[in-house]
Order: sequence, then C-alpha cells, then structure tokens
Amino acid sequence: MKNESKIILGDCLKKMKEIKTNSFDHCITDPPYNISNYSGKKKIGWYDSNPTWKDDKKFVKIDEKWDSFTDDDYFNFTMEWMNEIFRIVKPNGNILIFGTYHNIYKIGYILSKEDKRIINSIIWYKRNAFPNITLRMLCESTEQIIWSVNNTNKKAKNWIFNYKEMKELTHNKKQMRNMWDIPMTSISEKRFGKHPSQKPVEVIERLVKGCTNKNQKIIDPFSGSGTVPLVCALNKRQYLGIEKDKEYHKISVNRLKNLK
Repeated sequence: MKNESKIILGDCLKKMKEIKTNSFDHCITDPPYNISNYSGKKKIGWYDSNPTWKDDKKFVKIDEKWDSFTDDDYFNFTMEWMNEIFRIVKPNGNILIFGTYHNIYKIGYILSKEDKRIINSIIWYKRNAFPNITLRMLCESTEQIIWSVNNTNKKAKNWIFNYKEMKELTHNKKQMRNMWDIPMTSISEKRFGKHPSQKPVEVIERLVKGCTNKNQKIIDPFSGSGTVPLVCALNKRQYLGIEKDKEYHKISVNRLKNLK
C-alpha cells in the first residue's frame, strides 16, 4: 500500500470537504473543548488577584481563540466536523474523540442522535493533574475518550479491537480496563514546542494499537502538535493530520522529522 501520510495546514472544515467519502479507516482526534468560552458566563477574579499562581508559578489558563465559541456556535461546529468524519471514515471504522465535562456530553448526544454505536467511554486519570486553584470545586483530574463505531447500533459489526495487544500493554498482562492511570504529557515530549492540550504518547499509543491495524489510514482533523500522526508513524499506520495554527503545525512537522 502506498504511504501518503502527511500533516496539512488549514481549516479542517474546509479541508475535510475535499476528502473522498469512505477514504479513511479510523479517526482519532482531540477537538476544541470550548474551555476558553466565557460568553454569557461570569468571569472569575481569582486569577488576576492571585500573584502566587499568576506571577510566581506562571500558571497559564487555556485562553485560545481556536477554543472559544458561543454555546450555539460550538454545538453547530461540533455537528459539522463530526458529520464530515462520519462521511470520511469507512463503515464500522472506529471513531475516538477526547473531551471533558465541557464538551463530552455534547459529543455523546450527537453520536446518539446519529445512531452511532458507542463501544466504551475511556477515562484517562491524570495522576499529576494541576491542582484546582479556585478552591471552589473538585480538582479536575480526568479526561474522557468516547469510542464509537461509524455505523448504526443495528448494523455495527466487526470493529477492530486488538484485545491481545492491549492486554500486553497492562502492567500485569491482564484484561485492559477503561480506566487509564497515565501522567500528563512529559516535558521531553514538548521539546519541539508546547501545545496547551497536548496528549501523552502513551495514551495515544493505546488507542492506535488497540483500535487500528498496521497500514490502515487514520485521520486527525485537530492534530495540534502532531501526537496522533507521530504515534501512527511509529506503529506503521498511515495518517492525515489537519492543523490550522502555523506554530502547532511547525511543531508537529519537527516532531515527525525527529522520530528517532
């Protein structure tokens, strides 16, 4: 099979419309969560008034234009890119989407509305998660990954799950559970540049090894700093990453150039 793997610079909504229907085997992606959205919400004053976190510890909130929508715009945006993925990914291909409480319920609703078969909800426990500094809520220490199949509940069949390989990745060589205790992304994985929501290689590696096969084609429409393409390259999968931010695109290209 000819390897046409690449990361392209551009808006995923525009780029995906140029891709042929049923041309990819799977999708693994980490879309915007809309964490930066304060539209219609009360701003919290603790950040500007707390020099310990802002100045001394250099804590930076996620506050990115690409992650800021009104609630209605975010839902419409999510519907649009997910419908493109439903078109692009082959029937019974795996679709794995990251999220937190900010967006994961919207994604789950859309999957249910479109009658897509949901296989698992994976919980990634970040044992070294940053503490909650507002002191007004529990420390958010998890992210979720919805694993769905690109077919209806009645027709979904023969989806890929490499059970034995996932079992080998566990510390005790027993059945892989849906609770993954993996630290946040290490500094060494950010040596070519930082992305505010970069995922650890270990988390992505489990998804790639467990839910795809060698030489298959995986699309990531929000490739960020390129972790999904990187892991695909390391594990003999083909990939297409789409990223609209020039800085992040450059980081991902440099990571792939330095695979060793």
